[in-house]
Amino acid sequence: MKLRLLALGSALVLTACGGGGLDTPIAVATPSPAPTAAPTAAPAKAVQWQAQLPAAGSAVCFDFDAGSEVACSTANWDLKLASAARGVSLWSNSGESGSGKGGVFGSPFDYTWSALQKWQAGLLDPTTGQAIPDTLYLKDTADSVFTGSNGIQSKAFEYGVGGSNDHKLYPNFRVFLVTTDHSAASATGNSTSPVYALQMTGYYGGPSGTTSGYPTFRWVDRSVAGAPVRNEQVDARTGWVYFNLTSGQAVAASDAWHIAFNRYNVKLNSGSSGTGKVGGFLAKTPAGFYAADGSTPVAAKFTENNILDTTKSELTASDLQLPTQASQWKKDSVASKLNPAYQGNYPGKLDFGWYSYYPVANGAIVAHSQVANPDRGTLLRSAEGNSYARVRLKEIRYATPGNVSSQQTWQFEFETLPASK
Repeated sequence: MKLRLLALGSALVLTACGGGGLDTPIAVATPSPAPTAAPTAAPAKAVQWQAQLPAAGSAVCFDFDAGSEVACSTANWDLKLASAARGVSLWSNSGESGSGKGGVFGSPFDYTWSALQKWQAGLLDPTTGQAIPDTLYLKDTADSVFTGSNGIQSKAFEYGVGGSNDHKLYPNFRVFLVTTDHSAASATGNSTSPVYALQMTGYYGGPSGTTSGYPTFRWVDRSVAGAPVRNEQVDARTGWVYFNLTSGQAVAASDAWHIAFNRYNVKLNSGSSGTGKVGGFLAKTPAGFYAADGSTPVAAKFTENNILDTTKSELTASDLQLPTQASQWKKDSVASKLNPAYQGNYPGKLDFGWYSYYPVANGAIVAHSQVANPDRGTLLRSAEGNSYARVRLKEIRYATPGNVSSQQTWQFEFETLPASK
């Protein structure tokens, strides 16, 4: 059976950082023996969601603060369970998936349920005893050629390359090709379908020059001989800024746009992000920015003097990797940490984090069964942005045991947490 891979690329979670600490103990008149281990605070509320898997093309939603299923058309849902003809996906009420202030801290591959039991507050790391930034709860985002597998899900930026006390974003000066028509089969472009080479070059600006949320980029039209390199910075602190690379101007979302920025997130006008035919392709990663494993940042390179000037020539370099067919141009879709890339090889068991899929029979497990992985979980921020919950998929039941075509019930377990202890 051919599977449509709905799960998207997972990423490593950033190391928690920031201030804060444990509460000061209250003095008592009569000394008591010291406990042998720190007590675990009881969760504010434990709730179950018996979700009936909806028909393909439909979704059901849950509000963990209210402890009840709610219409997905409302503003206060926290977790969405969606079904398609060949797969199931989960979404938070955030970013591209909803208008709420939700977010996800890690995927089910990052945390065991027993590890999550140690969390007493949504923004307090139980290992270090330190507060963590709320921004580490990642929103559902547009999955474009600019989406990566690092802690901030970016292919264009790295976070904190200087270590645990470094909280800045650094560009890696990768060269991305952007075509206005992804049906084009080559990267040379033509007069009606230009191809731009683009680099993200910074993230801080504004009047002080140091305020975050001001992405800077430069680009050149590679389909025009001798075209100049152009530079721009946009104020993307509070929402998406849409940009036309041909005119070099920010435009309305209803106008012709090619690329858009929301803080360090980037999307293109195609697929789930827009009605256009814009496509992207990663053409080059400049040498020296990453170790031999291809993913560990080399701090000295990111902070090298004159790095902005020495990487400019990459835009017009002759050794850029070019797409050889139209299918290599990436169109936008939607990504969430709740949908990590599956692990395993067909026709063996495929592990999607929350559950495992068995293409063929395995002992008592019927072929094509989905079986919950209750020892996995993640942390979820509510749509209101002021409460948190650890969540796991506890069980998948079939209305008729052994009949994988019968109605499925997905039982989720939530334990709500305050923001701080």
